[in-house]
Parts: sequence; structure tokens; C-alpha cells
Amino acid sequence: MTTTPPTRFVDPADGGFTDARLIETRPVGADVPPELADRFLLVTVLREARRPVEAVVLRVRDLSGRHGAAEIPLVLKWYHRLHAPDPNVERELRDLAEPPTPHLERLLETGDAHGHPWHLYWSHGEETLEKYHVDHPDGLPPEAVRAVVGQLHGAVTALHERGVVHRDITPDNIMVQTRRADTVDLVLVDFGAAAHRPDEALDPPADWRGKPLYLAPEAGLLRQTVSEAGDWWSFGMVVAQLALGRHPIGFRRDEDVLAEIATHDPDVSDITDRRTRLLCEGLLTRAPEQRWQAAEVRDWLDGRDPDVAPRTDGRIFPDDPTRPAVDPFPFMGQEFTGTDHLAVHLDQNHVSAARMLADDGDRARLVVWLGQFETVGGRSPEELGRLADLRRELAQPPSVAGLVRLLNWLGPGLDVTWHGAALDAQSMRRLCQGARDGHADAVALLRHLAQHPEVLTGLAQRPGGDGLDETDRAWRVLRARWDPTVRELRRDRRDRAALRRTVAVDAWLLQLAREPERTRSLLTRQLVLLRAEFPERVPWFDALLSAQDDDLRLVAALLLGGRARQDAQELRHRRVVEEHERLLAADQDGLLAVLRRLDRLPTLGWALLGATAVTAPWSFVIGLADVLGRASQEAVVTAWLEALPAAAFVFVVELWTAVYIGPPFYHPGRSLAGLLIRSADRPARLARTRAGRYVAAALLVLAVVLAFYAIAVVPWLWPLASAAAVAVWSVRRGWAWRRLRREHRAQRTARRRGLDRRPDRRAGGRGGWTWRQVARRVRQGVGDGWRRVRQAVGRGAGDRLRGVWQGVRRSAGDRGPGARQAVRPGAGGRWRRWRERRARRVSRRGGGGRGRWRRARQPARGRSGTTTDTTGEQA
Repeated sequence: MTTTPPTRFVDPADGGFTDARLIETRPVGADVPPELADRFLLVTVLREARRPVEAVVLRVRDLSGRHGAAEIPLVLKWYHRLHAPDPNVERELRDLAEPPTPHLERLLETGDAHGHPWHLYWSHGEETLEKYHVDHPDGLPPEAVRAVVGQLHGAVTALHERGVVHRDITPDNIMVQTRRADTVDLVLVDFGAAAHRPDEALDPPADWRGKPLYLAPEAGLLRQTVSEAGDWWSFGMVVAQLALGRHPIGFRRDEDVLAEIATHDPDVSDITDRRTRLLCEGLLTRAPEQRWQAAEVRDWLDGRDPDVAPRTDGRIFPDDPTRPAVDPFPFMGQEFTGTDHLAVHLDQNHVSAARMLADDGDRARLVVWLGQFETVGGRSPEELGRLADLRRELAQPPSVAGLVRLLNWLGPGLDVTWHGAALDAQSMRRLCQGARDGHADAVALLRHLAQHPEVLTGLAQRPGGDGLDETDRAWRVLRARWDPTVRELRRDRRDRAALRRTVAVDAWLLQLAREPERTRSLLTRQLVLLRAEFPERVPWFDALLSAQDDDLRLVAALLLGGRARQDAQELRHRRVVEEHERLLAADQDGLLAVLRRLDRLPTLGWALLGATAVTAPWSFVIGLADVLGRASQEAVVTAWLEALPAAAFVFVVELWTAVYIGPPFYHPGRSLAGLLIRSADRPARLARTRAGRYVAAALLVLAVVLAFYAIAVVPWLWPLASAAAVAVWSVRRGWAWRRLRREHRAQRTARRRGLDRRPDRRAGGRGGWTWRQVARRVRQGVGDGWRRVRQAVGRGAGDRLRGVWQGVRRSAGDRGPGARQAVRPGAGGRWRRWRERRARRVSRRGGGGRGRWRRARQPARGRSGTTTDTTGEQA
């Protein structure tokens, strides 16, 4: 059995350490190196490098496919050049990977990026042995412990056979590749601290590495010793932790842990299984030369019981002072002697801790327990001063800020956590994501942090809490700016509901306050991907996205993504409708052109028919005037001379109008023939009414008079009047059709551009006054006047008839019954015949006047004293 000499220590004054080891020169600390971005695709950030000594650990996919399919995840580790693994270790790991050594991480490739080395390893899952141990708080059964020992023994032995000392065998560097009940498949990973010592090389590494809880006693000194025995001590600590369900050492501060390991053997007496306890005692022997190593562990696995050196609780160095005993403090059924251990439990069980601190008796016991550390641990005067302040403050239930100070004093070296949740940058990202996803614990913690800003400010003193105080201030500023920004951006109630400040909004603001650059890039990337899914570009959403200097507008854009998607879909639908309308209009124009060509001959025929209907009466009138001799020869000759050019003018004008307007808009709405057809129907309807007969007769007499006048005096007036009327009406038709066509084109253009255009009241009879509407209004006014005249005349005639009838009745009454009977047959027969004729006329009109006649008769009947009595007594 051999050991290595102590690590050579170089004093900083002699140039042993330089500032280069403390300066970060890698361009990124949580992403793929820019030189490798074209080859590796980032999947997950496993560990972010916050200091130069830490490596960037990423889960990636190799797009080049050099080590299998591109979908297979790999692990990329990027080291600082002054904290990189030993090149000899790299060589040995490459040899161990071909063929792969069981239960040992497989190194696939190495290289340099930006002057810093990187390693590519095979991925062995995401669960570590530390997480697996949390699921078994009561310890593993002996069979499961033996399986773990067998796997790790093979991996550690393979390393030592090639002269490689791992130096950092801990549960978080052991991956659980698969698990089946209590049986697991383990892989030893992370060789960043490994050292190569072939042939007992005497040049030790120049840096101090390891975790105090798993360091061997000889490796915990300032002049750190590197040997295979140190790996077997760490191996034994891992096995004891798995068997006990807890770490054998109850201290958490590095000073307390190193002092405990240097002066006392770890207590493994609580391990019930004899052989497991024997293994732990053999591996956790403080003397390196008496400690079990590969051979003894192999014998134990084979069922033999190798000898164990005598264990002692004495001191290694007799001149060390005796460690004073610390009375335990009970909490949740456990007893705590170390401040770090109590701080962890108080933080993780914050509800029970609040209940305990609210009780006066428990708080008094805590004050007494804290008083023991005024003389234990060799604390500085500043720590003792804070302890005295804490003890005075605990006279009353502490506030949230007081609880933060208590936990900071109990565990100043613990990672920054609150309510059991880590608050470093990576953990805070997970916390914010959980709050946005609605996880109850994350939501409650985020609300608690928002209500108590002193938490983040106080935790900034803990390891990993750098910048938490600045984060809290930035978070409060962002939250204060949110409502004014929303008032500027919202447009309606839907926007106000989407932009209200919820837990999800607070989570985004907290993430922006903690990591502004990274979160801003994340928001921009998400918004760009969201905008790429829109069917159309939304201007107001693009304006929010372009405001990259205002983080709140990016968050608002993310919250309004659903509204923007809806607006984009509506805009797309509107443009599709407009395009369909445009295509339909184009098709209609084409169809209209075809119809115009097909209907051109019938349209010209209707034009010829209308012109013929206008010019035909000329020949008859002029010829009749010539035959009858009523007009002078000069007038007849003049009429014949005007007839031919006027007829040609009418035909030309009407044909030109038909060609200009064209089918199907010319006939019957705007043609001369259609006008004559429509005009012929109106006199017929007028003649069917009673008043219309008189009007028709008057018009007929007037027409005859005018015809005789035209025949006798001015036969030349017919061609001139007809040609002038057709010319004026054609000009009006052309202007109206031109305005209507221009308005239709403007409306179509407006619809294509998404504008709202109202029709022109002057165009085409759809608005404004046309000749047809004027004529309709004139007819309506004439009809109303004629109706009032008829009603007045009817009332006067009724009154006269009632007067005549009453006079006849009175005269008959004066003459006696005989005279009345003599008069009644003649008067009654005429009266009945008049009533029958009137009833027939009313029935033809629809019976409208019968009710009025009954109402007119009832007063007369009352005044005349008619009755149904046949005796004649009343008379």
C-alpha cells in the first residue's frame, strides 16, 4: 500500500497564484461556445459557470452526427483554461472509453473553443445519486447497498489502475442511469478535479479541491494530500450516507466538518446490518495506511470479512484542545447540535419554524441554545455581536427580516435558499417558470417575496446570493412601472383584462430583474417565433416587439399574443374577402363584357324600336295635315323638310346612347322603348279609376285639340319637339350613367383598400333626386289633392241627398198614409236603383266607401224617425 506525498504549496508571494486564475475569459457562462454553435444545439443548461473555477455543463445535440444520431443527447463541458483537467487524465479517459468501461463516464471528444478546452461526454440521464437518496430517507436495504458498492468499486478500481485519482467522489457526481425499485444502475462522472500520478509522481496539483463532507482527513489539511486512499474514504462516506439515510456527520459549516473529521471517527453505529457497518468502518478509518482499498472491498463483496483497524474517538494530535459538548436543540422530533443543520431544517420546514418561533417557550429554549455558541466555535467579534442582537430580538416573535438574519447567522455558508427553494440564477428561472405554470408552491413563494422585499435583500449575503439586493430593487421598479405602461398600451377592456398584473407578470418581472439580458433575449425569441405563426403582420404588435429597450413592452406583447393572433386572423380574413371580391369583380367584368357583346344586337334593336316609335307619328301627322288641307303648304313643306333630318338625328342619338350605355343596363331602365312601355301602362291604370275617366277624357280632348292645332297650324313642331326631347334625355342619360360608373369604380377601389365609402347621392338614382322620383312625388301630391277633393264633394252630395230624403219623408207625412204610400213606390224604386249602382261601383273599388255610407245613413235614419214597427202607430 502506497501513498503520495503532501501537495506542494506555493506561497502567493512567490508567484504561485496569479490573477489570471480569477478572471473569467469565456464569452458565455450558460450557453454553447459561439465557435461550436453551428455544430451543437443546446437542450438544457445543467450547470452555469458563475466563477472561473466552475465548468459550463450543457446537454446538447451534435448536429454533425459524429457520435451517433443527432437526436441522441450528449453532455458538453467547457472549462476555464487554468482550471481544466490534466491532459494526462484526458488521455487515460479516452483509453477507458474504448471500449467503454462499465459505470464510468465515457469521454467522446475533446477540443478548444476561444482558447478554453471542452470535453464531450455521453449523457447518462438527469438524476443524481443525491436526488435518489432523498427518496430513501430511511436508508437503503443491505442488498441495494451491496449493488451500489459493486458498481462503484469497478469504476474506482479502473481509474486507479491507470493512475487517475478522482478527488471528488460525491453523490452529486454519481448519475443514476436507470432504477428498478431499490436497484439502480450508476455511472461515476465529473473528472474536472481528477489528478494523474503514475509511478508515484511527487508533483501534486496546485489547487485545493473537494467537498469537506466527503474529504479524507489527510485531504482536508491546508497542504492537501492526493492519493487513492482519499477516494476510498469518499467512497465510504457515500456508502454510509446511503445506509443511514443521512450523512454520518451532523455539521455543515466547513470549519466544523473539517474539525470533526480530523478529531473523531464518523459514527456509523446506527447501521443495523453488520456487514454494511463493517464495510463503512473499514473505509472510514482515519489512518490512510490502515484504510480499506480495492482489495479489501473486493474481499467484502466476495463474502469475506477483512480486518478493520481499531477505531478511536481520541484526538489525532494530543496538543489539540478538547472539543466542548453542545446541548442539542429539539425541532420536529430531531435534535440538532450544528447550526447549519438547524438552519436547513428551519428553512425547509418554514411553517413549523414559524409555529415554533411564535411559541414563547420554544423561542426561550432557542435563545438558551444559541447562547452556547458564544464560547464554542471560535467565532469573530462581529458574529458574536450579531448573535447577541439575535438573542435580544428573539424575546418577541421575529419578523420576516429577523428570520432572515437568524438563518444567515445559523448557516452563513449554506447556499441561498428560502422556504427550501434555491434562489440562485438558474433556480430562480425555474421558480418563475413554475409560477407562470400555476404551481401552488411557486406561486406562494413568489407572492411572499413580493410582499417582503427584505428577504432578497437579506439573502444577498449568502453564497450564490450576489446581486439579490439589486434584483429586489429592480423588481420593485419594474412593478411600479407596470400599471402606467398598461394605461398607455391598453385600447379596450380586453386589453385591460389581459394586461392586469398577475403572478405570471410578477414572475416575468422578477426574471427580468435577476437576468435582464438573458430574459430580454428569451422574450424576444419567443415573440419572434409567435409572430412567425401569424398569417398577417399586426402593426401594433410589431411596434411592441421593436421596443427592445423597454422590457415591460416585451412582456405586454407576450401577454397580448392571443389578441394579436386574433387580429392577424381577422386581417387575413378581410384581405381574403377583398381578394375574392376583386376576383369576383374581375370575373363579373369579363362576364359583363361577354354579355354586352352577345346582347349588343338586341340592344340596338330596342334602340331602333324606340326611335321608330318616336318618329312614326310624324309621317302620319304631316301626311294628315297635307291631305286635310288644314295647314298651309309652307308649313307642310317645312315639316317634310324637317322630318328626315330629325328622324336621322333621333336614330343616331338613340343608337349612340345604346352603344354608350350598353347591355344590360340600357334596356329597359334607360332605353326609349322601355320608357314608352312603362308610360303606356300608367294611362291604363289611371283610366280604371272613377276620377281617372274624367282625367282621361280631358286628356283625350286636349290631345285631339292639340292634334288638330298641330295639323292645322304647326305640323313642323312634331319633328323638332321630338328630336329636342330625345337629345336632352340622351344627354341626361349619358351623364347619369357616367356618374354611376365612376361611383361604382370608386366603391370597388375603396373595398379593395379596406375603406368605407358611401355612395354618391348624385350617381345613378341611388341617392339624390331623379326625374322618376320627382314624377312620383308630383303624382303623389296630385293624388292626395284629388282624394281630398273627392272626399269634400262626397260629403256635400251626401248632405244634399239626406236633405232631399228628409223633405220627401216630411211631405209624405203631411199628406197622410195614403199619400206616403203613393209617393214611396216611385221614389223608392229610383232610390234602390241608385244604391245598387253605387254598391256595384264600391265593390269594384274594394268596398272602401260602404262604411262611410252606413255612417252617413245612421244619423239620417235617426233624424227621420224610422222604425221596424209595422202597425203605423208611430206615424
